[in-house]
Amino acid sequence: MYLSGSKWNTRKKRQRANPWRVLLLLALLAGAVYVERTIVPGVPPLFIPTPTPTRSPASYVLEAESLFQSGKLQQAEATYRQAIAVAPQDAVIYSDLARLQILAGDYEGAETSARNALLINPNLAHAHAVLGWALDFQGGDRLVEARESAERALQLDPNLASAHAYYAEILMDISPENYEDALRAARQAVALDPNLLDAHRALGYVWERTQNYEQALESYQTALRINPNLALLHLAVGNMMLNQQDTNAAIESYLRASTLSPTNPDPLTLIALAYARVGEYGKASQYAANAVEKDPASPYLHGDLGRMYYKNNELDKAVRAFTLAIQGGTTEAGAVVQGLPLDPGDRKAVEFYYTYGLALAKLGECEPATQIFEALLRGVPADEIAVGNATEGLVICGVIQPTPTPRPTGG
Repeated sequence: MYLSGSKWNTRKKRQRANPWRVLLLLALLAGAVYVERTIVPGVPPLFIPTPTPTRSPASYVLEAESLFQSGKLQQAEATYRQAIAVAPQDAVIYSDLARLQILAGDYEGAETSARNALLINPNLAHAHAVLGWALDFQGGDRLVEARESAERALQLDPNLASAHAYYAEILMDISPENYEDALRAARQAVALDPNLLDAHRALGYVWERTQNYEQALESYQTALRINPNLALLHLAVGNMMLNQQDTNAAIESYLRASTLSPTNPDPLTLIALAYARVGEYGKASQYAANAVEKDPASPYLHGDLGRMYYKNNELDKAVRAFTLAIQGGTTEAGAVVQGLPLDPGDRKAVEFYYTYGLALAKLGECEPATQIFEALLRGVPADEIAVGNATEGLVICGVIQPTPTPRPTGG
C-alpha cells in the first residue's frame, strides 16, 4: 500500500546535477594527474642524502691565500691540498703550495710539491723558481742545482719577480762574493713587483749577509707590512734589532714569532741567546729548556741548553744536557737523541764539546774531561778557540802545567 505523505516513503526525488560541482571535480582530477606525472618524479626519495655541489679549486686557493695572510700556515697548506684534490692536474696550485711550505720551514716537502708541479708542466717558471728556493734552504751540495733551477725560471720568464728574488738569495748562499749580482737581482725583484713579500725579504737577506743591518731591517720591515703574520719575518727583524744592540726589541720580535709558530723552537732559542748576551743566564736557561720541550730529540737544543746552564754555573745540569747532545741517549720523556760527532765544520758541535769538557773538569771529573780535550786537540787542531779551551781544561785537571807569563824586564 502506498501511504501518501508518509515520512517512510523510500522513493527519492531525483535532483539535478550541479554544474559547478562537476567542474570542481574535474579540476581536482586534473591536479592529481599533474602532481603524479610532473612533481612526484622530481622529488628525491626520503632518507637519501642530497648531493653537495663540488667547490671550485679557485675558491680553495682564495681561502688558502686568506689563511696565509692571517699567518695560519698549517690550515693554508691543508686548503691547498683540498684544491689539489679537486684539480690534481693544476701545476700552479702545487707551485703555490711549495712556496707556502718554504715559508713554513718544510723545505723537503716544498721540493716535492715543486717537482710535482714540473711533472705536470715542465715549463712553469714559478715552479722552477720555487724548486731552486727549496733546494737553497737545504744548502750544501743542493746549491748548484738550486742555481740551475732559478736560472731556468728566469729563462722561461725574465719578468718573474719571485725568480729574481730567489736567485738573489741563492747567489749569496753560494758565495758572498756574488754580492753585486745578488743585490742587482733583489732590486730587480722589488722593481718588478713592489708588493711581493719575497722580493723585499730577498733584498733584506742580501743586506744582512753583507752586514748592512740598518738597510736589512728596513727591507724586512717592508716585507712585514705586506704580511705581519709570518714568524720568519719577525725572526729576521729580531736578528737585526739584536745586531743593533736593541735586546728588548729583539726579544719582543722573537716572542711574536713564537706566538705565530708555537711548535717552532727557534724563537725560544733566539730569546735564550738574547738574554745570554746581556748576562741574564737564568732567563736564558729557562727559554732554552722551553725550546727543548718543542723538539726533545734535537741534540743541538740540548747543547744550547747545556751552554746556558754552564754560563749560569749550574754545572751538574750542564753536564746532563751536554751528555745527551754529544753522547746521545733517551730523555726522561722517552725521546731518543742521536749524539753529535766532533765535526770540524760544525762550529756549534765543537763549542758543545769544549764546554762539556770544561764543565766536567770544574766538577772534578777529569778522566772523561781529558778524553774530550785530547779529542779536540786531535780533531780540530786549526780551531784556535777550541784548542785554547782544551788547553785550559787540561790545566784545570793538572794534566799539563800552565804556561808561565813572561815578566816584563826593566829598562
